[in-house]
Amino acid sequence: MLENKEMKKFELYWKDLNIGSIVETNWDMRSSGDILFKFDYLTEPSENKHLADYIKFSIKYSLLLDEGVEEPDMYLAEEETKFLDLIIDTTDWYIINEKGEKKIILCPIFHEDDAVTWMTDPKYF
Repeated sequence: MLENKEMKKFELYWKDLNIGSIVETNWDMRSSGDILFKFDYLTEPSENKHLADYIKFSIKYSLLLDEGVEEPDMYLAEEETKFLDLIIDTTDWYIINEKGEKKIILCPIFHEDDAVTWMTDPKYF
């Protein structure tokens, strides 16, 4: 008999900014799900421009992975350096579950069609 796993819901944050609501659709070592954005990253005003630009970059990166490009970093290295503050060694990304529990996560990867992949930061289990 297959175990019926309940889909979990989270709020995704970067610093104090609520990026969106996530419904987890796949759970393994990395979790993935659908996100309902709280702001329009395609037209967001300058206050969230850096974050909006990262989301667009991340979608471009994930598209290259989906196309089978083995090392998308080579193609996007210069652009990626603009976002190192969001990607490397940061505790600014976190999710809050329905019980209000906060978990620090590694920088998420955003995909087309409002999908997102994330992983709990192993330093903060």
